[in-house]
Amino acid sequence: LCGFGGILSCGLTHTGIVPLDVVKCRIQVHPDKYRNTVTGFRVTVREEGLRGLGIGWAPTLIGYSMQGMFKFGLYEIFKVLYSDFVGEERAYLYRTLLYLTASASAEVFADVALAPMEALKVRMQTKTSWAGTLREGFPKLLKEEGFSGFYKGLQPLWLRQIPYTMMKFAAFERTIEFFYKYVIPYPRDSLGKSSQLAVTFTSGYIA
Repeated sequence: LCGFGGILSCGLTHTGIVPLDVVKCRIQVHPDKYRNTVTGFRVTVREEGLRGLGIGWAPTLIGYSMQGMFKFGLYEIFKVLYSDFVGEERAYLYRTLLYLTASASAEVFADVALAPMEALKVRMQTKTSWAGTLREGFPKLLKEEGFSGFYKGLQPLWLRQIPYTMMKFAAFERTIEFFYKYVIPYPRDSLGKSSQLAVTFTSGYIA
């Protein structure tokens, strides 16, 4: 269930901002041509039409759906695994460390799942005539760079995503704990589903 939630939360949200991602990647690679966000949108639409803003949507949807599934699904699995390993009492006393370790472990696998589609997406978005679709780009990248080409960006991806994920999950867990301990004067079980969802959503936003 957490894995499915990860698919929805990561896959759909990242796909929804593909136009901004296209412009961002092009500004980073071609700063002289795409000087800022507004210019990036204008140049892309003028040269490629509105379809140009959607380049890379398929690898984005697939890649980040896979990442979300592993990130959220494995996080819960690693929490239970590490908690059982150290014992219930230590797991509670050092729960922040537990959250950090479980989230880092989950993100390692999540990025392995994301890397091939991320590599393909970036090439499609920054090389305007290279490939326009996933079906065209996948065999082209495989032919030009081999299987290793899909994982060339894995290490910097780890360096970016693992610390981010560790902070996000640890902050999320401790923020929920803070709300139920200091803000909401009722036991969690006494609240309705909508109220619990509101607390979870707020905690996620803060994290």
